[in-house]
Amino acid sequence: MLHIQKREEPQFLTDFKKKYPKKDYDSEEFASHRPVLKSGLIEEQKGLCAYCCGRITDDKAHNEHIEPRNPGKYASKRSLDYTNIIASCNNPETCGNKKENQYDPQKFVSPLDEDCEEKFTYHGDGKIVGDKYTIDLLNLNAYELRNARKSVMKKLQFLDKETIEMCYMNEEDGKYQAYYNVIKWFWKTM
Repeated sequence: MLHIQKREEPQFLTDFKKKYPKKDYDSEEFASHRPVLKSGLIEEQKGLCAYCCGRITDDKAHNEHIEPRNPGKYASKRSLDYTNIIASCNNPETCGNKKENQYDPQKFVSPLDEDCEEKFTYHGDGKIVGDKYTIDLLNLNAYELRNARKSVMKKLQFLDKETIEMCYMNEEDGKYQAYYNVIKWFWKTM
């Protein structure tokens, strides 16, 4: 997980809320704005899923509400609150799709928390360790994710810090490398 620094709320979202103060994310009036919102979130997140940090694109992501917008114990009234919306991958077994409407604000580590990166570490086998509630809720140790992180670490293991920084830690076309969280963590621990 990487810390996401939210930008200022997009003007179209501000305008929508002024025009339709009683409408929410699921309203018919907001439907045409959802893809625009998603594109902006992906750009804000430098092309990575907010949770697993795998590469996402408009067709491989969805708008994820940290505090769920659907009914349930922690249903939020913040469905159009820009600070509650991130982009998540569409993997049905992990991240936002796995989380669904489950959420405990006292336990969940959000990618919007400034110290979220400090809550997780990575093993050579690709396993993520740290906040158990969040890891389990998002299924961040799914086989596919472990293998992807393991592959990234194998690429880095024989490189020096300067080479990693030069080749893997620069933005390319405004995007980070997939699993940048692992790259950044590996680099810091050298």
